[in-house]
Amino acid sequence: MAAALLVGGCSDDTGKKDKKEPGTDVTAARLCGGTLDAPAQSALRRLAGTDRFDESAGGNVPNLFSVRYTVQHLHDEYDQQGVCLIYTSGDGSDHPLLDIQFSADDTYPKSAGAESGSGRQSLGVYTRTGRDGVDVYFRCATKAPSSQSHIGDTKYVKAEMYSPAGRLRGEDPNADRIAILGSISRAVAREAGCASEAGLG
Repeated sequence: MAAALLVGGCSDDTGKKDKKEPGTDVTAARLCGGTLDAPAQSALRRLAGTDRFDESAGGNVPNLFSVRYTVQHLHDEYDQQGVCLIYTSGDGSDHPLLDIQFSADDTYPKSAGAESGSGRQSLGVYTRTGRDGVDVYFRCATKAPSSQSHIGDTKYVKAEMYSPAGRLRGEDPNADRIAILGSISRAVAREAGCASEAGLG
């Protein structure tokens, strides 16, 4: 789990991820459990070129994104973890514009993180940006709910975003993606009780 999964990490399970929830046309402020702060909302509007979206939590997870559910299932199998899928409303695509997921991890990559370029920001202990996504690892000690959990007690949480570069607008997509992922990550850290150690700004 230590390796960053920028390009495919959030898109491996296409049967789970390519499913919209009907009738969920909402503004940026209401997406992902209302975890997008004002800068993140602006970033999303720049990336999408609109302020109307659809949201899903994936075919195998009930309801829409919930911070509480996400924290409770950090140690679960991949297809049971908290996920927020954001679609551009009315674009005719069954594939999300942004695919965001959180998981517990016992380590993080030690190699260089953020690629060079304008507007780069480092979050947590490791941030990596790539053509099709962003990975952020932050300190957040969590205990496995049971001995049957997919992973035991850990010191870190991995936040990952898959977002195909070819569909994004705006002058600096990486900076906007980091703003969005950072905002949701801060909400997850607060719920998990690790905001003071997470280093998420």
